Amino acid sequence: MAHPKAEKRDIYMIILVNVFEVRGSVSDFEHAFAAVSECLRAQPGFHHHRLLRSQDAESTYINVAEWEDEQSLNDALARPEVIEHLRPLAALATGAPTICRPVFERSSLEV
Repeated sequence: MAHPKAEKRDIYMIILVNVFEVRGSVSDFEHAFAAVSECLRAQPGFHHHRLLRSQDAESTYINVAEWEDEQSLNDALARPEVIEHLRPLAALATGAPTICRPVFERSSLEV
């Protein structure tokens, strides 16, 4: 029998995981990412995201973004205003994106 806090998720949301290797100033990258973040949060289908910075390699960042579905993400990435906001980011870092689907999630017993 599964533990009551273990939950298998059968949802259609997608997760975009993008590992960035910053070539320029990390401060400039964070500033450019903040501008992209503001633009993306207004896009249909965007839920939320979190930008993480590696403790071991200070020039490595990981963006984890939740989208309603892959079509919403693709539509957003094709919009001129999003493309325009992504240009400065692309000049500062190389990204390695992958799209994932939630399979399993578990929370603390104390939640």
